[in-house]
Amino acid sequence: MMEKFKWLAAVIAAHPGQKVVGRTRLQKTVKILQRLGAPMDYCYTLHFYGPYSEGVHFDIGLLEAFGLVEEEKKNRRLQDGSSYFVLKATEPARKLAERPEVKKFQPEIKTMNNTGSVALELAATYDAFREMGDDHDTALQRLRRKKGDKCTNRHVKEALALLKKLGLAGS
Repeated sequence: MMEKFKWLAAVIAAHPGQKVVGRTRLQKTVKILQRLGAPMDYCYTLHFYGPYSEGVHFDIGLLEAFGLVEEEKKNRRLQDGSSYFVLKATEPARKLAERPEVKKFQPEIKTMNNTGSVALELAATYDAFREMGDDHDTALQRLRRKKGDKCTNRHVKEALALLKKLGLAGS
């Protein structure tokens, strides 16, 4: 069985172009993959951008130290003024992504990669509320309260469609 930090490297490498644009996107992708059965046991709490794992954040540094991932800070700023990072898999991580246990999650990774960052963030947050036991309506109310202006009808619809496509929706 692969250690979770190697799984994390493999998930990055399994993305189109072997890269993930944004730590927040990686956090949400890993959270949803865990819900789908990927054998990573990162602990998540609700944070500003939804589910957040200090373990994932820590392991990104570990991946860099082991030469599995290169992280590049971009000079451009996000809407909230913060920087963003691009995580690029190196050759050893690409080999990990070829393992059958990782490849079986390739369709889900591709689906999440093709989803806008706001919709992915909303999907992961809504799903976290559902995982806590909220029914559909309560989860939507909490999502709208927590995410405010991000909860446009279009973004919420995209988030719920993503979860349905991944088999995690239940209204």
